Amino acid sequence: MTTSRTSRVFNGLLFILLIIFATSAKSESVDTRILNEILSYMNETIPACDDYYGYACGKWAKVHENDNYIEITGKIDHAVNQNLVLLMNELAQRSVNQLSAVESKVLKFYQSCRQTKTSSLNSKNYLRLVPPNDQIPWPQFKAKSHPWGRQKFQWMETLARLRRYGLSNVFFKLDVNQDILNSSKYIIDIDVPSFQEKNERLQSSTITKLMLQLVGVERRKAFSLSGKVKNLELSVRTLAERLSEGDSVDVTLRRLDQRTRGKWRNYVNIVCNQTVASNYKVQVDNMDYLVGLIEFLQHEDPEVIATYIMLRFASHVIEEAMDIDDEISCIQDVRRNMELAVSLLYEQRFISADKMRQHKDDLQQLFEQLRKQFLLELDGNRLRLTHNQLRHLQTKARRMWIKFGNMPQDVNRTKFVEEFYADLNFSDGDNYAQCHLKLLEFRTSRWFGQLYKSALNASSYFLMTDSDTAMSSTPYYLLRQNLIIVPYGIMQEPIFHSEAHDVFKMSLLGFMLAHELMHGFVTGGIHFDFQGNGYELGADIMEKRLYKVAEDCMNSNETAYLDEREADITGIRLAYDAYFADDSPFNRTQPEFTSRPLIQLFFLNLAQFFCGDGTSSEFVDHDADELRLRQVMINFPAFAQAHNCRQDVDQMHPAKKCRMW
Repeated sequence: MTTSRTSRVFNGLLFILLIIFATSAKSESVDTRILNEILSYMNETIPACDDYYGYACGKWAKVHENDNYIEITGKIDHAVNQNLVLLMNELAQRSVNQLSAVESKVLKFYQSCRQTKTSSLNSKNYLRLVPPNDQIPWPQFKAKSHPWGRQKFQWMETLARLRRYGLSNVFFKLDVNQDILNSSKYIIDIDVPSFQEKNERLQSSTITKLMLQLVGVERRKAFSLSGKVKNLELSVRTLAERLSEGDSVDVTLRRLDQRTRGKWRNYVNIVCNQTVASNYKVQVDNMDYLVGLIEFLQHEDPEVIATYIMLRFASHVIEEAMDIDDEISCIQDVRRNMELAVSLLYEQRFISADKMRQHKDDLQQLFEQLRKQFLLELDGNRLRLTHNQLRHLQTKARRMWIKFGNMPQDVNRTKFVEEFYADLNFSDGDNYAQCHLKLLEFRTSRWFGQLYKSALNASSYFLMTDSDTAMSSTPYYLLRQNLIIVPYGIMQEPIFHSEAHDVFKMSLLGFMLAHELMHGFVTGGIHFDFQGNGYELGADIMEKRLYKVAEDCMNSNETAYLDEREADITGIRLAYDAYFADDSPFNRTQPEFTSRPLIQLFFLNLAQFFCGDGTSSEFVDHDADELRLRQVMINFPAFAQAHNCRQDVDQMHPAKKCRMW
């Protein structure tokens, strides 16, 4: 009896020891795996103080020379895409009766992409499906023996029809935005067009001529017509630049029609697919431009106007589609067009209930420590703010939200997503272009549908994203919601693992969250209060002498993306201080898996966010990663201390460090 009891006790202790050992080994393997990846990118022949990017990231391009992504977030997205391809293959093995309505629609669009030949993505397919109106085709598609019917062409009606498929910024911009002073209210805003980005204007004359030839225009006429549409665009651009300054006014559609001699109420009726009252108010940012535009176009050739609109629409739909039909490209296409559905299916297939709770807890812990640290920095009041200014910033920090997944949190998400897509219907015979157009129209209708609803609170909120954001797993801050959204895909190696050492958690994902948090308190975000409403107090803070000193310091190496640089520099300090604070809840003991000092490990892992092999032209709304990392490190004394760098010898090691908060 005693021997049996002893045996049971021994076996129990052995079982406990095995669990402890297995847990320890698993934790060590995670840390070792992350560290080995970091080490594989390093080039230690380059001095860390002279070129930290080369030191920390020097071998990244070589390691990933055969991969189709250019940085760590791209690596994460590739893993997400591979999982989603696996999911599509699993769904394809089921019978129709075994698929939910959402699964069926996602699979249909994915398969329409996979079955599409690249040649069928020719813009002619879209243009035949979407003519200028119900009475006439595009001029290039008319029967040769018949006149086109220019008297039936109404350019505002055509633009309204195309706006339903997402085309904007042609002759003017009309969009749905939150009221600047009331973030719970959505309004229609009309503004001058922008020509800054490549997708906001026609391409070169050669490409314009080629596009015309591809839709059937004879070569000689294409040469002449391309010149006419280019001249039309130049005239509109000149008009927009000449009348770019204007006061924003709220005006009824009836008054707008009278003032400009346009058909704005009819335009809005078409876009919203319902009759809008003539006394419905819209916001016009430049009335003089709209008056001048309509007057100018009255004297232009309708065929040239129609051709210009057609070319812009053709460019729009092709840009909104993936240009090849491989598995990864098609799943990206699904993500960019059906993000809410994809998020639900990804959660159901790859995130268990336990894992969901764990990820939410991990994120909340990181975020709460960052918030706590930032509130301490505000208490220091180094900008010498007034009591009222300080109180407003503290309130904004305390009321900021973080959410795991771009999904509503307080509803039955399966039911919510099914109802959201209830009006989206594909026919069995729909090809890719038909499915794609239905999705573009569906997305636009949902976007304009916000006009008839109050803005959701942070818990219920989900963002109807643009195409690029929908395909990305990178966290982002919404200044009108005072909300950080962390997409599902980001919570995986090498960016995060719940069992990794805390130095890895805070130095990479912690920095990413700190960067987003700080967007609420630097250029751009500081203009809005905790409810996302614009207020003058933010402008007053930016006029403070010490704020201007900090801003000028950060822009000493001039950048077009000052808000991003400010978020980088303030974000790294926040993440570092939150981790190394005396009362930090995180593990700050020297890890056994490496002899590198903890502080060096912190900066090495941080650098992984910036490692890559992309060219400067591949970065949108940010400086190139190498420049970003350099600016972060030269403005942070702790980095210089970690590597014993001199701080007063040259521009790379300035004695003066930029600091805002």
